Amino acid sequence: MDPQILQDLITSWLMPSFLSAVVAFLLGLIWYHPKVLGGKWFEAREISSDDLKRGAHPFILSFPLWFLTALFYTFMLIYMNIDSGAEIFLMSCLLWVAFAMPPIVMGSLYTGYPFAAVAIDASYQLAGYYALALTHMALKALGI
Repeated sequence: MDPQILQDLITSWLMPSFLSAVVAFLLGLIWYHPKVLGGKWFEAREISSDDLKRGAHPFILSFPLWFLTALFYTFMLIYMNIDSGAEIFLMSCLLWVAFAMPPIVMGSLYTGYPFAAVAIDASYQLAGYYALALTHMALKALGI
C-alpha cells in the first residue's frame, strides 16, 4: 500500500474516529456517575448499584460500539462533504433524531422502562453524537 494513502487513511478516518469514540465513551463514564446522572438513573429504574451485576462487559462492549458509530459518522462527513461546524453539529442532531432516539423510546414502550431513565439514556446518546461533532470540529480547527 502506498504510504501516502495509508497516511491519509489514518489522518482522515482512523484518528478522528478513534478520538471521537474515546471522547463519547469518557462522556458516558461521567454521565452515568452517581454524582452526575447515575443516581437519578438508578432512582428512575428503582434499583441500586448493588442490583447491577458487577463486571467489565458493559465497558468492554461500549467502546467498540462507539468506535463503530464514530467510523460511520466520519464516513458520512467525508462522503457527504460536510465541513462546517454548523453542518457537523446538524448531522449529529439528525442522526440522533432518526437513528438513536426512536429505538430507545420504542424499546421503553414495550418494556415499561421508566421515562426518566429513557430521558437520561437518550440524552446521553445525543451528547455522544455532540462529542463526535465537537471532536471533528476541534480536529478541523487544528488543521488535522
